[in-house]
Amino acid sequence: MIMKQYSIRQRLVIGILISMLFILGGMGLWSQLVAEHESEEIFSARLATSARVLESLVARQLEKATITSPIIINLPKELEEADGAGEESGHPYESRIAFQVWRNDGTLLAKSASAPNEPLGPLKPGFTKHQLDDELWHVFTLTSGQVSVLAAEKNAVRQEMASDLGVAILTPLIAGALLLLIVVNTIAFTNLRPLQALADLLSKRKPQSIEAIELKQTPNELKPVIHELNHLLQRVRDNFTREQRFIDAAAHEIRTPIAALQIHIQNAVNANNDQDRNKSLEEALKGLRRTTRLAEQLLTFSRMSGSVDKEKVTLLSLDAICEEVIHAQSPLIHQRGQTITFHSGGDYVIQGEQSKIERLLQNLIDNASQYGTQNGVIDVALSESNQFIELSVSNDGATIPDAEKEKIFNAYYRVLGNQATGSGLGLAIVKEIVNQHQASITVENKSFENGTKVTVRFKSIEVEI
Repeated sequence: MIMKQYSIRQRLVIGILISMLFILGGMGLWSQLVAEHESEEIFSARLATSARVLESLVARQLEKATITSPIIINLPKELEEADGAGEESGHPYESRIAFQVWRNDGTLLAKSASAPNEPLGPLKPGFTKHQLDDELWHVFTLTSGQVSVLAAEKNAVRQEMASDLGVAILTPLIAGALLLLIVVNTIAFTNLRPLQALADLLSKRKPQSIEAIELKQTPNELKPVIHELNHLLQRVRDNFTREQRFIDAAAHEIRTPIAALQIHIQNAVNANNDQDRNKSLEEALKGLRRTTRLAEQLLTFSRMSGSVDKEKVTLLSLDAICEEVIHAQSPLIHQRGQTITFHSGGDYVIQGEQSKIERLLQNLIDNASQYGTQNGVIDVALSESNQFIELSVSNDGATIPDAEKEKIFNAYYRVLGNQATGSGLGLAIVKEIVNQHQASITVENKSFENGTKVTVRFKSIEVEI
């Protein structure tokens, strides 16, 4: 599967650009519409004003006058020939503005040189639009007595003004948008530089380097990322250290029983009689069983390093687990000449992963058996105290010095002077399971008698019926 690659900076810049185009485009369009509307109002007002002035000045006189041909008001020659006339001559737009004075009988009394000989529009008072010779005229008609005054201008004037307004409005908006885009891109590039610095730092690292990441300048938004990366690297370091210790210790632990097996097998091969051979093979078989058990403990300890599987966490009956594990362990306990008892003050429920809780109890019973006396008693008990459920396993073996009570949970550690042949992993596995279930474990010597008691405290769970 090919992962799509994208740039945060590019997405940021493109997103801002599109947003700006929509916002500024909308503003520009609205401004142009407003400007067009206002210009229409101004042009219409000018036409009306021009018509009223013309009506006031000449219309009444022309109504009374007897003339046979209309009066034509010509523009300066330079205005008719070119659009570049100076202020002394007038304005080029004068050629695009026209007026007419009509009598009601259809007689044209006067007009501007730019006006046609036919009416610019209907002789009705008000504003109209009229098409003449492929040219659209905006017309205002003012009626006074028997005379109608028509003031008009070409639509091209308004279109040209609207275009000029649009250009005048949009040009600074576009220029400002481009300038803002450059500024935003620069700011984004500058502020995203720590990300690039982090990428460069990681790319230059050696594969085996798992040291914490440090940047000279770290923005607040990037600090959680670096914190989590350093936290991940710390876990990697811890796992690496734990795995390295595990490999070294496992190699050391397994080397001795294998060497002993080799010796026993070699003795069996070189034995002079069946009795010696059988004795050597029996010792080799015992050594093989110990080696197998050690390998199982090593694998279990390796798998225990982690956390509980949340999907496997359920409500567990400690009573049922104790009865099941004790039933399974009883043959081995009885084979050693020992007895096992179980005491419970009720039906206690905890939350946890069943397979691991079973392993915890198995290891506690096995450890109590190995370090207990021959023909001794192993006692398993459940009780409740201060919102905690206590699971205790005790024997009647030798007591443990106070200085060594915390050390017994270390992997491969064995109490000095004890002749038991354990792997030194049983209680380490128990400790790991205890930590994973947010429980606690203590070791104490029995009062007034030999023996050791190991107690695991779980949080009590209220079960609704």
